[in-house]
Amino acid sequence: MKISVALCTYNGENYLHEQIDSILNQTVQVDEIVICDDGSNDKTIEILFEYQKKHPDFFKFYQNENNLGFIKNFEKAINLCKNEIIIISDQDDIWEKDKVEETIRFFEINPKFDGAFHDLKLIDDDKIHPSYLNWKGISHEEVIQEVNDNDLFVALVKKGSFILGCALAIKKVALKKYEMEDFPIAHDYYIAQKLSSKHSLGFISKSLSSYRLHPNQVYGLRYKSDKEEEEISETQKYFKEYVWGYMQILKRYKELNPRENEKLTNIYSIFIKNRNTYLKSLPFLEKKKYILKCIRYQYLDLEGADLFRI
Repeated sequence: MKISVALCTYNGENYLHEQIDSILNQTVQVDEIVICDDGSNDKTIEILFEYQKKHPDFFKFYQNENNLGFIKNFEKAINLCKNEIIIISDQDDIWEKDKVEETIRFFEINPKFDGAFHDLKLIDDDKIHPSYLNWKGISHEEVIQEVNDNDLFVALVKKGSFILGCALAIKKVALKKYEMEDFPIAHDYYIAQKLSSKHSLGFISKSLSSYRLHPNQVYGLRYKSDKEEEEISETQKYFKEYVWGYMQILKRYKELNPRENEKLTNIYSIFIKNRNTYLKSLPFLEKKKYILKCIRYQYLDLEGADLFRI
């Protein structure tokens, strides 16, 4: 398998040397490094020209005429990559020496997947956290189970996306296969959710790079919220998690796959089951009034016949 790296830069002089050197010093060498700079005005351009001069055969450097912004710059870099596997890279991380080797091994063993992501170490000042996922309160076993049960997409929408772009690798053919030609949102959200909605994103349960926390990040880590939830009843909790929650998952699926009928998915079947369970838990008259109201306002995908079925 030939490997391309898609790397975007913007005023990254402080950490760029360390990141590029970590890409060059892999146990298995990459075949192409595609870098798109989005208008840096520090020493980033000078640094990149130095590397291009040393490695002209596989170091491909593009300077944007106009600032594209974070989303479109990554879209450009990813689409410029030519090889079978594209590994996405930030400008300020550090790769473990076996990141490429482990990525190739994963795709060779798991050909059904069109993409993969791994865990990360976190560099926070002088402290190193060994697992970004554990820091988020997510275990490897939990993620593996979600992948095996085809529930990763549901988990990403319910928990908030916990996959960072710098942990992603994607097959080049997947861009066309899943019509990922015009990124409407940040590449990490878009690629991870698009592939997981098709049960085509796998997980490498190792920390294969270090993600640096610092105030100058172009697009930083999503931190956990410390906001406490208000106290609600068990019935309200069920509705929030299993009914309204799955409505949001269906909505996201439709946004990602606009040409498909979401009612033919397993997610829709689960939503209907949860919706009916919730409705049946309500007192008889309250339930009938609520169903009538939902039919009137076209909520919960209820129709007239449901007044007698549920």
